[in-house]
Amino acid sequence: MKKRNTKPILITNAEGRKQHPLVALSASMSTAEIGRLLGHGNHSTASIYLSRARKTPTLTIPAGWVLPIARALKVAPASLRPDLYLPYWHVDEASS
Repeated sequence: MKKRNTKPILITNAEGRKQHPLVALSASMSTAEIGRLLGHGNHSTASIYLSRARKTPTLTIPAGWVLPIARALKVAPASLRPDLYLPYWHVDEASS
């Protein structure tokens, strides 16, 4: 059986370069704000994943982080984790 793709779809930035969704998110908010968005008291976990995402653009996003990141970036969850969400599922901004 073929393994399902867990890699996020890369986001194109203002310069036209493709980058990991966490790196794109860091362009609009600080690492501390990303940590709070993901439910962490300090920013170290977000900082570690952000540095890994810069090195490895195909880094898998943890399942618990998909919905908050999808809301912040205004993208479908399937673009972040195609193995967990169907392409037509969307998150609304009002639900938290």
